[in-house]
Amino acid sequence: MLNENLTEGPLSPMQRAILEKWQSKIKRSVPQALKDVLQTRFAGEVLFDEPMSRHTYVRIGGPAEVFLIPQSREALMMAVRVALDHNIPYCFHGAGANTLVKDGGIRGLVISTYKSLTDCHIVEQNDDHIDIRAEAGLIFSQLIQVAKEQGAADLAPFVGIPGSVGGLVKMNAGTKTREIKDVLRSLTLFNREGEEIILSREKLDFEYRSLKIPRSSYILDATFRLQELVSPDEVAALMKQYQEKRVNTQPLDCLSLGSVFKNPVPRHKKEILPGAGRLIEEAGLKNIRVGGARVSPKHANFIINEGNATAKDYLSLIGLIRDRIKQNTGIVLETEIEIVGEDR
Repeated sequence: MLNENLTEGPLSPMQRAILEKWQSKIKRSVPQALKDVLQTRFAGEVLFDEPMSRHTYVRIGGPAEVFLIPQSREALMMAVRVALDHNIPYCFHGAGANTLVKDGGIRGLVISTYKSLTDCHIVEQNDDHIDIRAEAGLIFSQLIQVAKEQGAADLAPFVGIPGSVGGLVKMNAGTKTREIKDVLRSLTLFNREGEEIILSREKLDFEYRSLKIPRSSYILDATFRLQELVSPDEVAALMKQYQEKRVNTQPLDCLSLGSVFKNPVPRHKKEILPGAGRLIEEAGLKNIRVGGARVSPKHANFIINEGNATAKDYLSLIGLIRDRIKQNTGIVLETEIEIVGEDR
């Protein structure tokens, strides 16, 4: 197998990138001996052939070969090191609020800190602001509640957006009025070398519904700076308004992954483009169905699982929508959800 020993010296960054891309195409399973080691030595939960449908909001997804839930940062580091030492593919998984796992599942290790690494505490508080640090596995709604108790209204617009702290940060979740980047002060990243790196907001590269970090890095925690200080009752009133609006406009009572497509980005300041939901509705695709997957009759940018949908159904519907919108308008819709795994 190709490795660094075939070179006369250390690999350059470009050579390492080429090697990793080549290795990623090789389908490697986890040896039974390694599974035995994980089962006896890993500090956390170890599950084999675990259906990813149990770990995504849309309840779709084939099995993860090995699903790990580390109970500490040290256990997380061990999982990554095991994968690297044995050239086993690995990926990180949060709450699965915007992740579609293909029907063939995920080969290698799936590492999830959802509801595992959940520490949350105030690191600084004065008359001007409150800084709250939360680990990646914390449910974001719990962070919102902590902010509410302190009389900070900054996170009220995020009410009703499902997922973990790490997931919302990674996708730069938000609304028309506010995104995660607007309230984030810093991140702690865990890299493949096992180092914890703290990056300030100024050093982070946010885009619309995206934060650019290396795929091999993981968000350990995030510190949020909250400056809209009012009373807890005022925050509660704002939260109620945002939640009512979301309930009235989105199919929150159905299995879905939230907004499927990103809203098109104008090419210049004067250009005004309709949102993805409006484009889909105008194309006559609202309520259209493929298998068990249906475009929501309530909001056209949501695809719901009617109970028996497969990832293939979901992807077929996504492809149909993209083709129709491109044919009608010339606009190529980009998916907002993350699609992982292998076809069956």
